[in-house]
Amino acid sequence: MPNSNNCLRYWDLADHIRIDDAIALWCGVEPAELASLNFETQCMSAKRAALVTALRTERLEYEDLGIVTSRGQVFKGAPIDELLEKDRLVINKASLRRWFEQLPFEDRPAFLFDEARQPVLPDGSEAAEMNSLKAIALMAHLLAKSASKYQVGNRPNASAISEAVIQAAEELMPSDTRGLLSFNKKLGEALKLFGPEINGHRT
Repeated sequence: MPNSNNCLRYWDLADHIRIDDAIALWCGVEPAELASLNFETQCMSAKRAALVTALRTERLEYEDLGIVTSRGQVFKGAPIDELLEKDRLVINKASLRRWFEQLPFEDRPAFLFDEARQPVLPDGSEAAEMNSLKAIALMAHLLAKSASKYQVGNRPNASAISEAVIQAAEELMPSDTRGLLSFNKKLGEALKLFGPEINGHRT
C-alpha cells in the first residue's frame, strides 16, 4: 500500500480543489485520512472560516460543480451559501495561492508553495494573471533600460529591481506591503516567460 505522504504529491496535479481537501492539505494531512477521523480541530475550523469568508467576498475564484436536472442538463448558478452547504464547489488553486500571498502573515502550505512539488508553469486559462506577468516583464525591461544598476548584461536585474520595489513600498506604502516579499519570484517568472520574446523584438 502506498505511503500517504507520497500520495500527497498527486494533489499537485489538480487545478481545482474542494474546501475540505484544501483544509486537510493546508494542515499537511492526506484528505482521505482526515475524513476517516471525522472530526475537526479548532485550527481547522478557523481555516475553514477564513476560506468561506474569502469565497463569499469573491476573493477566491471557484467553479460551480452544478447539479444534474431531470432532463439530464447541468444547472449552475446557485448562491454561494448553497454551494458551500451542499459541497458543490471547487476552489481554483492558482487563485488560492494568490490569496495566501496576500495574507498579513507568513503561511505557505507545501501543496501550493513547495518548489519541489510546484514547478512554475504558465496557465493559459488565467488570462488576467498572464497579462500581469507580461506587464511586469515589460516594466522591468523599461527600468533596466533607464538605469544601468537595474541591468545584468543586456537583461534586467531581477534582484535589484525587486529590492527597489520593496524599499519603495516600505517608504511610500508602509501599511500595505503584503505579498511584496514574493515579488522577486513573480518578477523572475515574468522574465522567464516573456523575456525571450521581448529581447527578440529589441533593436
